[in-house]
Amino acid sequence: MQVQSLARFAATATPSTAARDVAIPAVADCFGCILAGAESEVAQKTVTAYRRLGQGTAPVFGTTQTLATSAAALANAVAGHAWDLDDWEEPGNTHPTVVLLPALLAAAHLKPVAGRDLLAAYAVGCEIIMRLGEAVTLDHYARGFHSTATLGAIGAAGAVGRQLRLSEDQIAHAMAIATSQAVGYTVQFGSNAKPLQAGFAARIGVEAAVLAAQGATGQPGVIEHPRGFSGLMGELDPQRFDDMTNKIGAPWALEEYGLVLKPWPSCGYTHRLMTAALDLRGKVLDRLDQITSIRARLPDFHYKILPFDRPTTRNEALFSAPACIAQALVSGELTLADSAAGFWMQEPVDRLVRCTRVTAEPARNPKLNYDPEQPDHLIIELHNGEVIETICAYPLGAPQNPMNTQRLAAKFHSITTRPEAKFDHLLQWAEAPDVARVFQEFTR
Repeated sequence: MQVQSLARFAATATPSTAARDVAIPAVADCFGCILAGAESEVAQKTVTAYRRLGQGTAPVFGTTQTLATSAAALANAVAGHAWDLDDWEEPGNTHPTVVLLPALLAAAHLKPVAGRDLLAAYAVGCEIIMRLGEAVTLDHYARGFHSTATLGAIGAAGAVGRQLRLSEDQIAHAMAIATSQAVGYTVQFGSNAKPLQAGFAARIGVEAAVLAAQGATGQPGVIEHPRGFSGLMGELDPQRFDDMTNKIGAPWALEEYGLVLKPWPSCGYTHRLMTAALDLRGKVLDRLDQITSIRARLPDFHYKILPFDRPTTRNEALFSAPACIAQALVSGELTLADSAAGFWMQEPVDRLVRCTRVTAEPARNPKLNYDPEQPDHLIIELHNGEVIETICAYPLGAPQNPMNTQRLAAKFHSITTRPEAKFDHLLQWAEAPDVARVFQEFTR
């Protein structure tokens, strides 16, 4: 049974040095996203709603509010995903940290934990999410399932189980229980439901682990069964699950794939085209009024997530390739302040949006999220007939095109208004004897 194999790994594995090196800045970066999203409309609605359902003492970061433990996990995940600034990974196509970190910090409220132990639990959660992502393939996402919510819930249950020091069997049951609630849909993108789905996954991870700790059980074959998770929500291939069992932790998925840390608050599938726009910006910056046509081409399963060619709301603009391309050309940046100011409606961004046409092409290799053989293509035509173009295989923030610590610190300052030195302090979280105290400094 695959759940049992994953649980055995989760209960005992020690992250590699390379996995640690990926995890430490990712956690610090995601926590900045949580702080940035704490005052978002969806985060405030979430806290207000869950306070009506009951009281608690677990912190809602970036605020003075507290909630019941699992509700705090949900609220912090919603905040972290509110602006789509949090990291994501390729094989499962999920935002792993925004589910795992809030769940683990909530679990730290139940039982104090050292930084090194939270790090191990986080790495275990990423391993479960990313290896399950390989097994169900990107077909799961292409069918319309929000894998952050589906794979994320299962991974969070395993991670919290590890942090709470549950037995192998208890962790297996936690993941099986979580699978019964692991759902979310990409058709919800562009609405409050998208960050809420990430929040549900974090909440489910905490609750499933606590239920398993009390002896609640689930069927160990629920993930790979023909009438279970993969049989109903993807193309079931038992060989892929056998391969997963043999590969888990050898190497760690964090070192094999890394994580994509996001420089801009928009869907990650806009970022290759934005990186391409930055590449061309110097050639057109003083001639923006002369641009007559912008053409963008990207794989079809990326374009399906970006349906808003002419956005009318802030949420839609985050999933609009034309708006994000135009903003990158005009300002060279996309910030939360730009988003709040309605950048897609401002001139000359609005004019460039209206002359942009996006074309989708069939994915040549559906197994790859970023296929280097199929980069995004951006073509700009000027009034005098001049045509300039470029391609981009890996966006800024990808492991192949990473942001350095200085840029991550600048992002932290930009989205939270806190000093960059605070980010340097956050990078020490894995060494803390009581890791919750490091993060509780950021309640206010």
